[in-house]
Amino acid sequence: MNLRRWRLAVVAFAVSVIGVWIWLTTPDAGGELGGVAGAVLAVAGLVAGLLSLRAGVTARDPDQALEDLARLVTGQWERAHQDPLEVRWASTGRPVAPSPAEIIGTGVVAGRPILLKLHGEAGDLAKALRELPAHQLVVLGEPGSGKTSAAVQLTLRLLAQREPGDLVPVLFPLASWNPRKQDLDTWMARRISADHPVFRRRGKRVARELVDRGLVLPVLDALDEVALKVDAVRDIARVAGRAGPLVLTCRADDYEEIIRESGVLVGRAAVVELRQLSVSGGAAPEPTTSAGTVIVSDEPSSVLTVTST
Repeated sequence: MNLRRWRLAVVAFAVSVIGVWIWLTTPDAGGELGGVAGAVLAVAGLVAGLLSLRAGVTARDPDQALEDLARLVTGQWERAHQDPLEVRWASTGRPVAPSPAEIIGTGVVAGRPILLKLHGEAGDLAKALRELPAHQLVVLGEPGSGKTSAAVQLTLRLLAQREPGDLVPVLFPLASWNPRKQDLDTWMARRISADHPVFRRRGKRVARELVDRGLVLPVLDALDEVALKVDAVRDIARVAGRAGPLVLTCRADDYEEIIRESGVLVGRAAVVELRQLSVSGGAAPEPTTSAGTVIVSDEPSSVLTVTST
């Protein structure tokens, strides 16, 4: 609470005390008016003081709640985190991603981007997300390929790297979401309150404000487990269209079917596929031990390669 609100609260409570004193010291005979005035003054001061304190808590909550949320999510997934599967990932060859020009935007390379290739290991997903201009990423994989493990690792890495005031990545398992009953924003706010009792005590408005202000980075795990997948991806695309950071995971075949049936793509999200190192076939990741990004444009000799060991 800021100093001004504390001062207002102190003054209001002081007025309340004065009112009580007037009420108690007013003579019984002929002092009814003074007694009533004192009582009214006491009640008004008490109410004003309580409202001022409550307003201060409400004003403070979003900032403090953001840091509390970061701490709570870190503890939640550190306890559940296991050693990640050894996987690599690379840009998918499936027709489920926006064009390179839409993903990259303008000003990154000369000309219009016509090719985007990403590749790396599970631990590199956080770096790839940060480097993508829209900070939006879809992670696909076969059953058991390590999608949830990669999502947990990504969430924890982003939390470890954030500064106070930055967005808080929150991992949301999607299986319990019914998009016909709740839009994604409402559901995420309610999940935060349900998963973390401190937000239930603060009230639903605090979690909803964090979501509405774009202070939560959704890591949405397992779209394939939502019963109404087409409705779900359309609402996810709506949220991604606000140009906020977002991560989504899904089984690869399911995602291709969902995109084909819905006819929508998720914002400006790059789409990558996981492969366990012991699994071969399909759109295999780049055979390299480094992570990197290759962008090619229609401008002659315009190639940007970003590689990190």
